[in-house]
Amino acid sequence: MHGYDRQLYIYLLKLIGEGRSSEELRGSENLIEIDKYMRWIDLTGDIKQEIAKLDSETQEIVESYCQGVNDAISQKTPTEFKLVRYKPEPWTPEDVALMGRMIGFVGLAQAQGDMEKFIIQMIKNKIDPVKIKELFPYLKEEISEELREVLWKTEIHQPIIDKSLNWAKNLPAFASSNNWAVSPELTASGKAIMCGDPHLELRLPSIWYSAVMKTNDFYMEGATVPGVPSIALGRTNHLAWAVTYGTMDLSDYFIEEVKGDSFKRGNKWEPFTIREEVLRPKKGNPIKLKFYENLHGVLEGEPHNDGDGYYLNYALSSRRGQIAQSLESLVRLPKAQNVKDAMELFSKMPFAPFNWVMADSQGNIGYQLGGLFPNKKDNTSGLIPYFGWDENNDWKGMIDPKKYPREYNPERNFIITTNQDLNHLGEVNPMNLPMSNYRVDRIKDLLTQKKNLTVEDMKEIQYDVYSKEAQKFMKIIAPLLPNTENGELLRNWDLKYDVKSFGATLFERVYHELVLLVFGENGIGRDVMEYVIKETPLFAFLHGFFDNILLSEKSSWFNGKVREEYFKLAIKRGLEKEPKPYGNMRKIIMKNLFFGGNLPSFLGFDIGPIELKGSRATVSQGQIFKLAGKESSFAPTYRMITDFKDDCLHTNIAGGPSDRRFSKYYKTQIKEWLAGEYKILSPKE
Repeated sequence: MHGYDRQLYIYLLKLIGEGRSSEELRGSENLIEIDKYMRWIDLTGDIKQEIAKLDSETQEIVESYCQGVNDAISQKTPTEFKLVRYKPEPWTPEDVALMGRMIGFVGLAQAQGDMEKFIIQMIKNKIDPVKIKELFPYLKEEISEELREVLWKTEIHQPIIDKSLNWAKNLPAFASSNNWAVSPELTASGKAIMCGDPHLELRLPSIWYSAVMKTNDFYMEGATVPGVPSIALGRTNHLAWAVTYGTMDLSDYFIEEVKGDSFKRGNKWEPFTIREEVLRPKKGNPIKLKFYENLHGVLEGEPHNDGDGYYLNYALSSRRGQIAQSLESLVRLPKAQNVKDAMELFSKMPFAPFNWVMADSQGNIGYQLGGLFPNKKDNTSGLIPYFGWDENNDWKGMIDPKKYPREYNPERNFIITTNQDLNHLGEVNPMNLPMSNYRVDRIKDLLTQKKNLTVEDMKEIQYDVYSKEAQKFMKIIAPLLPNTENGELLRNWDLKYDVKSFGATLFERVYHELVLLVFGENGIGRDVMEYVIKETPLFAFLHGFFDNILLSEKSSWFNGKVREEYFKLAIKRGLEKEPKPYGNMRKIIMKNLFFGGNLPSFLGFDIGPIELKGSRATVSQGQIFKLAGKESSFAPTYRMITDFKDDCLHTNIAGGPSDRRFSKYYKTQIKEWLAGEYKILSPKE
């Protein structure tokens, strides 16, 4: 079915992951940049060796899956591929492994690296270290004068605050999400309830493909990721599970001192391993590429002709190895009889830093962080670069996953993850750039407001748009509001981000001005801060850190002024214009993955405009920003709820199963997704 319904989708991702999209599709500047980036990160470098490590059971399952995909693709080639004269080659176990690597990297490890690059750029642009450390409290070590001086001389490639960062919009980014499990003590059925709703970009086709698979005595149902032979979130007879991004710091930057083709190591110079490749874009000249690697990772950019200078080196724990072990655990997951079995398997899935939350038919609930966390130098955060020439800064292997944050049947009788800080649940602290607590606090409120919780209660929670963030800010804003029409509208706002709300629009205008005043005009520059908010996903991830400053009574970012001065000016500016309903300001187009919104709307490849409710801080999250000038979003792309009193899964998905525009299954379920209606998956039907 993946090969039949999602052939276009899986081969697009394969070509992007291999760095071959400009060779096989079109030789555009954008695809060339994508290919350069993917050749640089080189997710395929050891794939063949990893596949060779698979045990016989996993090998058989993966090969059977590939045979199924190949049976489908042998029957028909998508029209889009015919247009560019590309004939899909057979799907292989190496392709399955590549999909796993891409899931772990894009929007997860890559997002962590981007946020660390943002901090590097702040230091390089001479932002006061006191302000940087206050903004990022997990940064415990000093930003030394030596580090600043070296960074000022260091080459920065692929900067975050740069409009040339245009490759990312073509990749499926996993990002923020919610999941929670509830013990039988709190449910009307007396059985555990499991819920999940990953928040990703809205586009067509959806990343998810719903499926029910069953034999006489066993079933598995939920959301699959095309290209991979398993359920990503869903349930079996015995177990239900869902994922969120675990915000693990599995990447670091090292500064390398380079001379020619060598890097400094102690008092010696050692040669880089140089990887040379040739990119052959369609209708273009061949492009020769050279990549410099060492024990830390891969150098950003290529040293100049003279070769001398300082360069950033990107270290990523999951770039090599681990995918075989992850696939073996993934295919064993259906055999898990309970939460404890599943926790053991999830701890052996280092391919991605996921928060795995589980419930079972016996009434147990649990949580296990996955991923591969490096053992870093003591008393360092990993948020600022290490000097690569000092051996004391090297990673010292990987931390045992049993020391990661994890939990089993807590006394509170529920487990919630929303990308928040969960370090307190482990022996180590892998999370140093977690997202805010607004969503987890709201879900906690709703779970504890009533007894005998049901599936219908969970549906209401998944569509909830009340903002705990706005609740905190309005305590400061409300007393400062003027007695004007707009002032009264904001004062009487119910703190819900409904599409018809005028109050939500006014609050967002005030909040936006406040951020630009404090962090833009007082710090990194108004234009730069505007770019961070609108043109990158950075603020979507980091807003909680900015909010902590804005909600503090005193801060170095206030430059000696009283906090309320900034609030008053932000209120004045934010209330100047006549408001429109929130949804009018939040219209998005769900664009076709292949054509990217470049076809006329009447052809029906894209859907919209859709009014997106919710905000960065609501359970039903709705965030809109741009990547390389192209609109992107975070929203609940798939919702699932299951109560173990029966075998069904209540699901809600932003898109149909087919990637074929003229299939009747291309747009199915979008209307229901917008209306809050759920489809039931059941092994009995």
